[in-house]
Amino acid sequence: MAPSKRQAVLIGVNQCGYDVQLPALRFAESDAQDLRAVLLDQDYGTFDDGAVKMFIGPDATWREIKAYLREIVVGSGPSDVLLVYFAGHALVPEWNDQLDAYLVTADLDPEVLPREPDNGLRMSFLKQDVFEAFAGTSFLVLDCCQAGIYADADRRHAAAMHTYRTQVDRHSALLACPRGGVARESPEYGHGVLTHHVLRALRGDAADEGRRVSFARMVAFVAEQGIDPPPAQWVKTYGPAIPLTQPPVSRHDRQALNTPANPGIIRPCKNPLEDHGNSIMQLLGRMFRGLNRPRYHAQQGGPAERVELIRYAVDADSVAVVEFIGDDFRVMDKTARFDRDLFRPMLELAADEAVQYRTSMPGHVVSDGGRRRMLCVPVKYVDERVVALAVVNPAPAQLEMGEPLAVILRAVWDSDPVDDPVESEMTVMTALRIAFGRLPAPVYEYAFTIYQKLIDSMTMVFQPVVELSRHPAGVGVHSFEALARRNEREMSAPLAALRMAYDWGDRFIIERDALLVSKAIRSYAEAAGAAGWQGIKPLSVNVAVRSLLRDAYLQQVSKALTEADVNPGTLTLEISEQDPIEPGPGEDWPQKPLDYFHRRLTALAKKLHINFAVDDFGVGHASLARMAELRLTQIKVDRAVLHHPLAVDELRLVTQVARYARDQGDAPHPRAVVVEGYDDEAPVSLRQIWDLGIHHVQGYFCGAVASTSLRPLDGDMLEQIASRVKGER
Repeated sequence: MAPSKRQAVLIGVNQCGYDVQLPALRFAESDAQDLRAVLLDQDYGTFDDGAVKMFIGPDATWREIKAYLREIVVGSGPSDVLLVYFAGHALVPEWNDQLDAYLVTADLDPEVLPREPDNGLRMSFLKQDVFEAFAGTSFLVLDCCQAGIYADADRRHAAAMHTYRTQVDRHSALLACPRGGVARESPEYGHGVLTHHVLRALRGDAADEGRRVSFARMVAFVAEQGIDPPPAQWVKTYGPAIPLTQPPVSRHDRQALNTPANPGIIRPCKNPLEDHGNSIMQLLGRMFRGLNRPRYHAQQGGPAERVELIRYAVDADSVAVVEFIGDDFRVMDKTARFDRDLFRPMLELAADEAVQYRTSMPGHVVSDGGRRRMLCVPVKYVDERVVALAVVNPAPAQLEMGEPLAVILRAVWDSDPVDDPVESEMTVMTALRIAFGRLPAPVYEYAFTIYQKLIDSMTMVFQPVVELSRHPAGVGVHSFEALARRNEREMSAPLAALRMAYDWGDRFIIERDALLVSKAIRSYAEAAGAAGWQGIKPLSVNVAVRSLLRDAYLQQVSKALTEADVNPGTLTLEISEQDPIEPGPGEDWPQKPLDYFHRRLTALAKKLHINFAVDDFGVGHASLARMAELRLTQIKVDRAVLHHPLAVDELRLVTQVARYARDQGDAPHPRAVVVEGYDDEAPVSLRQIWDLGIHHVQGYFCGAVASTSLRPLDGDMLEQIASRVKGER
């Protein structure tokens, strides 16, 4: 963990600015000075000299205060702590409908504000430009009238408020009174009433059993003092656990105070995902897009790169990959500052937990009593061995995420954040989705944009469907299937990336299919034009059942065909057998699922003039009923059928279903059948396939690999295929 900065900005103003019709105060400036004395107290203060900035009396000008706060924000890190205190008056101009307020500084000029509303210290500035942007944990204490306006400051900007409420999860505030309320000074106390009780709390009246006073304990203590009107409090997630005062300790030991009060020796991670949207987003930003993200060279090893990247992202002292074997351990990889001997007691304790609970918990936090904490995240299990990440002293606000942090680190380890950051980030988001279900709205929307980026980065290649014949002149390319690849050189489909959509639901599935069909049609039209063939051969593209049920997807298909000037009749949408045909959650179909879906396909074929195929027959949700009742479709048989003991019998049954409508006089031709995934290892010969009446085969048997260009078969290959169909090879 990088050295953390604990900074405080204390503002106290007795005399109002220019022509502000408010009475002078007696104790605001001395209140700020007394709070400074507490924070810097040699015995129990937790802030160092030079870390507490005072703006008192005439020196408290809005321009200097704003500039100083923004300077802190720009230089902030995840481990930093910021406390802002204000004692004085608040001004609510009549022209702003009481949706924001100004903290009255020595130079505030109300007459200028209608023309220059930013010429002052607005509550909305603190909220949006300071605390929302601050990378670490922040606190605010407002001892002024109308302090409660801060909770709703600048609600006119609904989008900004939405962002604030859902993202700023490491900021807490104590407000002297609700909106419209009055904060009072007390001659008896010699302070503002709120500040009097704040000082009591920090001097020890709110201390826990370890004599430490956190922000949360201070707020709870103040709330119990019977102040009228009662102060408003806004206490969020990690921040309240950070001590503001503590028992006597030497200055050089104060870095330990960035850990929460009363850390346990070992505890399971918690799951407060809704409270940690901003922490998640900041961690992902550092992991995948940080300007200071570690740079790597080709000669470095993958695990070492990931270990260092994780250390940087969570702002940790050090990180290691550790293998636990029984009650022993072995360090497999580590960053520079990881000291195996120093951390041995913590690792031995972690070994017991990791082996005992294995997959039942995603991570544990081990503490040596307060100075050091280690997050252990199991990433691999081999027999009785457990491989885990050991993260020493990550940023406290990151560590407080608990279980979500463990899930994120496990997903990072299982992916490739260095060479493929987009898919790696989407893998992390999907892991959170699987582990926790519903995610905070900003995190969900961000995941959607990342998935769009991932799918849009894919390349479409085209694999030929070969028409068989006993004569070389009759052999040729019948059509092409568009296949998604991460790049043109990849031979296999990016199944993990494509299947992520199912973990997110219909919106992601439909967006995936819409992007891919548009890319396929556009790329195919360009490739066909470059190939110089007479006419354009049919094209097939995969589609999910859920997409065909949504008009938004079909509109994208029509748009892509129109823009590429492609005849709709050349397009076939292949419906995967791996997708169930059934109503989604909360849906009610008026007919049986297959009847309803067939009617849907019939209407689409009539309206759009496109074709359909049942893809992957033989796997997933394949059934004879599904194949038989979706009568409009072509039939594509999965390669898995070719390796069944009764493969020929199964193919014969498929051809009987394909001929049924013709044999009954309901169609002029049998439905087309295509055998997919055929290669030289297939136990069924091309002669057997031909004799069954199947004349179309797709796979790597023909020497033509999937490519971004459309290539005809060469003469020798035509001869070979015809010879194999005749059974001569």
